[in-house]
Amino acid sequence: MLFVFVDALAIAVSWLICINATPIAERLHVMDFPDHQRKSHREPTPLVGGMGILLPLLVWLCAAVLTGLFRDQQFASMLMLCGAGVGLAGFADDQTCTTPLSRILALLVFLGVAVALMPALIAHSLNWGSFEPTPLHPALYGALIALTAAGIVNAVNMADGQNGLVPGLFVVWSLCLVLAGDENIAMVAQIIAAAAVVVLCFNLRGKLFLGDCGSYGVTFVLGLLALAAYARGRITIETVTVWFYIPVVDCLRLMITRWMQGRSPFAPDTDHFHHRLQAKLGDHSGLAAYIACVALSSLVAVVAPRFALVSLIILTAIYFSFAFLTDSAASAEDGDTETSAAGFSNVVALVPPEQPQLRERR
Repeated sequence: MLFVFVDALAIAVSWLICINATPIAERLHVMDFPDHQRKSHREPTPLVGGMGILLPLLVWLCAAVLTGLFRDQQFASMLMLCGAGVGLAGFADDQTCTTPLSRILALLVFLGVAVALMPALIAHSLNWGSFEPTPLHPALYGALIALTAAGIVNAVNMADGQNGLVPGLFVVWSLCLVLAGDENIAMVAQIIAAAAVVVLCFNLRGKLFLGDCGSYGVTFVLGLLALAAYARGRITIETVTVWFYIPVVDCLRLMITRWMQGRSPFAPDTDHFHHRLQAKLGDHSGLAAYIACVALSSLVAVVAPRFALVSLIILTAIYFSFAFLTDSAASAEDGDTETSAAGFSNVVALVPPEQPQLRERR
């Protein structure tokens, strides 16, 4: 009964934040205003979706520790401190745009804090599902997870350009961790999934956006849970790769093509994978296709890890089919040029009609 009460409390906090999104955002100065170019939503929209997931999680962790429902206090303290820290770094960017480098540095600092609080996060080998484990020095493993964490968080942040997309991915990844993790990981992931569902319902209707507080903070917490699950032997490298494959590959493609076009790798445009799916399948079908690809492949990788490599091959075929063969827009940051993805002559650049549900800030 106590467990149900604590869960209900967290969900209630998420719901209260969402229904009061506008006054909260106005008070905290985190409203996203349309510019009729990349930000094509019709009216100022609150950037409090991340708070609607992180704050309920923090409330749940505090209540669960105080009531004895969550006994691993070291794990809970690490999640609360590091999740809140990276979430605040993203919140600062929601208020006044900060540089990508400053956000990455903040992420790496809190990753170091996480490892300092829980040295068990550092594994001593690369555990494959299809091959023998590869021994690895702890220092090299630390460098590898730093690179991976920065890459995944920034990839998800760049994918946050369509209503329902990233919150939907949060639900998928959280449920995968519920299935794959141990008791403590599963409990935390379950709360993230429940809060993400609440935020998803409001985000799909355009009532609020996730904000960098969410795309950075929540992704970082999910990454820590995945890191803990991996260190405890619950998942393999192939499984984690399948989970985050499409956002990361899309991020790498965009950074390379932007560089080839002479632009900053971090310059925003409308050439993301979800834009290309929308151009081919339509808004709602494109969103459903993106989430379905991630959900189905992730579920297979969790339930039957031996098929993770097959899932990666299928995802690669799907991604590159739509990423390179679908008409889409590839707008430069200043909006004065229309270019196709550099190096791919089979991509025709089009200017899509204004989409009220799109929010492109990357």
